[in-house]
Amino acid sequence: MDISDRLFTLLYDTVKACAEQISWLLGALFLIGIALHYVSKLRNRAFANSVGQNAELYITGWIGVPVHEMAHAIFCFIFRHKITEAKFLSPSEDGTLGYVKHEFDPKNSYHKIGNFFIGIAPMLFGSVVIYALLGVLLPQYLPEEQSGSIAATGWGIFKNFFNAENLGNWRFWVFLYLSLGIASHMKLSAADFKGAVSGFITLLCLVFLVNLTANSVIALGLKGLSVSGWLTAKVDVLLSLFYSIMLYALVISLAYLLLSYLLLGIVRLLFKKSNSTDTPQSS
Repeated sequence: MDISDRLFTLLYDTVKACAEQISWLLGALFLIGIALHYVSKLRNRAFANSVGQNAELYITGWIGVPVHEMAHAIFCFIFRHKITEAKFLSPSEDGTLGYVKHEFDPKNSYHKIGNFFIGIAPMLFGSVVIYALLGVLLPQYLPEEQSGSIAATGWGIFKNFFNAENLGNWRFWVFLYLSLGIASHMKLSAADFKGAVSGFITLLCLVFLVNLTANSVIALGLKGLSVSGWLTAKVDVLLSLFYSIMLYALVISLAYLLLSYLLLGIVRLLFKKSNSTDTPQSS
């Protein structure tokens, strides 16, 4: 095999590895993030048409919005972005409930990668907070052994979660409400998506370089230096926990959406009945 064939094989293996890793790590995150975005959009519209735009703030926003903005602030600190202004809960007329403004050095690759994680921070940090609440309020539902496939770990967390026994357990209802408030505001705004995309390009370049280096090492016959198997197992456990929480957040967000439409239907029914009662009858 000549040099050109080896280079082609090296590049092909590197691109293939990048595509598989990005899909494995971020594919489900992207799909769930899009779903949460549209669920939240529909729910806000339903509340606005039934009980007013501020209803969402009073029901879940008071806890969900601060956690959302705190997530941005924490990842700004991790990636050394300068926070110029932060409002963890500050409703405004344009619909903004809170914000974190930050600055970074566009020439700094670490800062640029940080844009991606700062953008998706509400989903990452929100999942951590929900997991922590589960550990404090309902520790019996945490997995005893953090091993196995993603599906197995996810099943281990929420197996028989909604049962008759929990209906009389105040801890269950506190967890359900708090997690609902956080999950309802884990969705990403347009600004969050924009920031994440700008950082994703730099992250993708880094992943490519890492894979290129690893494949070059393997091509030289140094396979013994590879730790991909160990790393994959560790990442798989973390993904198991993370996507379990994300799926739970999506499920209760969908249930919350159905509740908002039920409320909207009741309001419209009462409004229709009121109009028919007030209409004068001809004799």
